[in-house]
Amino acid sequence: MPDIDEALEFYQRVLGLKSVGSLRNEKTDGAALGFPGQEIEIHADHLSGNLTDNATVLDLIQFVKPATIVDEGPYRETNHVGITRVAFEVDDTDAIYEKLRTRGDIEFLSQLATVRSPTKGSLRILTFKDLQDNFGANRTSSSFRLAPQPDGLGSMQKMGS
Repeated sequence: MPDIDEALEFYQRVLGLKSVGSLRNEKTDGAALGFPGQEIEIHADHLSGNLTDNATVLDLIQFVKPATIVDEGPYRETNHVGITRVAFEVDDTDAIYEKLRTRGDIEFLSQLATVRSPTKGSLRILTFKDLQDNFGANRTSSSFRLAPQPDGLGSMQKMGS
């Protein structure tokens, strides 16, 4: 991430992901992130979608020292080897589409679509690029819905068939 604050604005305010952990100006041994023998400094946030039990988190990292390199950027298509696309369960894919569309700075790779889920039911899906040209997708599952709770966080509940 060249700018973690810009990325957070997008992933949290636009897509509705939630931060489950944050670090700023964290200095650490660089070996864990591919810089053996160096001390590195990073800003990091872990983000999660609505499904939080046993969920994989999106790990946003802005390298401060050494600085994040921005050159040719990520892959141009989604069929490359490696991680090319990240999908998140959201409350309402159509509402997210409207937020993204009205921004005017998001490239859509697909129209809103309803597709058969690999598990069961169907998914409402949208594929787009984020502000750093990474591929992303939002989906709303037909077999689950978010039930609002008094704390505002919500919980997943199974829907009737």
